[in-house]
Amino acid sequence: MKSWQLDRKVKGLSGKLDDSAKTETRLDYNCFSEPERKLLDKVQEIVDEYAPASPPQDVIEKNADLWYKGLEIFGRRTTELFVEIMPASLCCDELEEWYFKIYFYNFLYDWLESVQKVREMPKEKREALILERREMGLLDRVFRLHRSQPETTKNQKITEGKPH
Repeated sequence: MKSWQLDRKVKGLSGKLDDSAKTETRLDYNCFSEPERKLLDKVQEIVDEYAPASPPQDVIEKNADLWYKGLEIFGRRTTELFVEIMPASLCCDELEEWYFKIYFYNFLYDWLESVQKVREMPKEKREALILERREMGLLDRVFRLHRSQPETTKNQKITEGKPH
């Protein structure tokens, strides 16, 4: 299927979908390995013990390793699912799949580096940055960041030997 044909089909299907229908996406418990299920069961036991409220901060801190490992498991599994489904749904060949993966993983690592820098910021600087972004209305919006276009072999050959 050509990319323009896929694009036409996607647009046709998009028009037929009802945007007002809200659904939940859930990971099937059976997709987790036995050790992952045991860990998630321990976390769930703690949550259930304090339901309908959330566990107190001291309980969360005491069980932080379980909490973080559980979040890591969910993060890893949802990322794996996303990276498997998106190219299968939108890409027409292995080159498009490669572009998807290279951009996605670069985004992910850039984001992780940014979060690490933010977490290392002094509290006052971080609060000032949040205030500034809030006043500018940036916390409620997203926008496209400028990036360079992927170079082709032809463009690379032209710039070889020239200072960058």
